[in-house]
Amino acid sequence: MSGLEYERFADIYRVWTATAGSTHANLPFYVQAYLAAEGPVVELGVGDGRIAVEAARQGQHVIGVDLSPAMLALCRARATDAGVADRLTLLQGDFRSFALAEPAALIALPYHSIGHLTSLDAKRDAVRHIHAQLRPGGRFIFDDFLMTPERLDQMRRVQLRAEYDTPDGQHALLWVTSLIDDAAQTMRVVTWEDLLDDDGVMVRRRYRPLSLSWMTPAQAEGLLADAGFTVERCLGAFDGTPFRAATAEEQIWIARKDSAT
Repeated sequence: MSGLEYERFADIYRVWTATAGSTHANLPFYVQAYLAAEGPVVELGVGDGRIAVEAARQGQHVIGVDLSPAMLALCRARATDAGVADRLTLLQGDFRSFALAEPAALIALPYHSIGHLTSLDAKRDAVRHIHAQLRPGGRFIFDDFLMTPERLDQMRRVQLRAEYDTPDGQHALLWVTSLIDDAAQTMRVVTWEDLLDDDGVMVRRRYRPLSLSWMTPAQAEGLLADAGFTVERCLGAFDGTPFRAATAEEQIWIARKDSAT
């Protein structure tokens, strides 16, 4: 997982998330889960606080963990603008080594962010560490890409992701494609932002790559079992639809740390 990648990505992060289909569905799902938790709530990969700040606005205190100082700065600014900075505690740290003052009731890892760990061993280390940071009976919720041949084909295409104006008034186009290694279950997501003058002529292009990966449902279930979790549910969509391989849009795991572990 590279914090440097998100240091470069921070200034377009809101455009990126606003134009992703899953962000509109996952926001109410995670906010509801945060509000229902009785005890410390931790969001790993908190990013610019899109989910955490909304939960704080509705009354929950959230501990946000992110490796990128730039993303934490965006989160802090968002919380301040929303008037809820006192309900947000921010920690810079890795999914595999973050330290909490007390065990959590809920640890969430939204928005496919477990994929920033690009090897199965790194994911295993993270899931074991998350288990250790939960109180008995605490829950771990995360989602991951559900990769199909159709989805992989779409991700390999060059797509116009967004058209917008930058904060300094320049017109911009954001493009994306992915270089995918099927065998390794990894991808290099390459975005490039074209800045245009008043005549529509490109005056600057900037590339921002992201390294990502995915798991199969069987691999995800195996990591949870290895860490000592009991799977309560696996959902196929953020509306609560149970997971069925033929129809699922996502893989969303809700797991519990048993009292005896």
